[in-house]
Amino acid sequence: MITILALGDSLTTGYGLSPEASFASRLEQALKREGRDVRVIDGGVSGDTAYDGLCRINRFLTHSPHVVIVEFGTNDWYLGLPVEEIKANLARIIDKCQDAGALVLLTGVRSLSGQGEYDARFHSLYQELAREKNVPLMPDFLPGIPGNLELTLPDGLHPNEAGVDAIVVATLPTLRPLLDDVLLP
Repeated sequence: MITILALGDSLTTGYGLSPEASFASRLEQALKREGRDVRVIDGGVSGDTAYDGLCRINRFLTHSPHVVIVEFGTNDWYLGLPVEEIKANLARIIDKCQDAGALVLLTGVRSLSGQGEYDARFHSLYQELAREKNVPLMPDFLPGIPGNLELTLPDGLHPNEAGVDAIVVATLPTLRPLLDDVLLP
């Protein structure tokens, strides 16, 4: 069985949704429908920043995940945290996962956008980090979701069940090669 850790914030844990409708649960269901023997651990906590994820990653690494999906940044962006601090925290999370033998899928949040230098620096940190750490990148964890009332809760940001399903569909093409790599001898 392949163990996947979905480490993130409210977008991972399914803010406002039942546990069965969370990203981790829906991802596990989708992969099992493909015939994959997987378990997906929900490592999401609403409101978490990359620093918060760094503070709790060791607890989840005791589950010996084969793959870790790292989904942070939305709360960091809303708080206007320094881009270099966000990048450093994500880098340390990736290092800890790789040191534990896990493959990492990094996710960005390009659909959060305004104008200006901060947003440009924020969005580029994911590409830089993926290149520096040699990990695959899903550029936008929320493709077309923010502001789409058919895919969000009334707040216009957090995905509803249809939004979570859209995230799962968008994640699978980048995740499948990692799962195949786990199966290689």
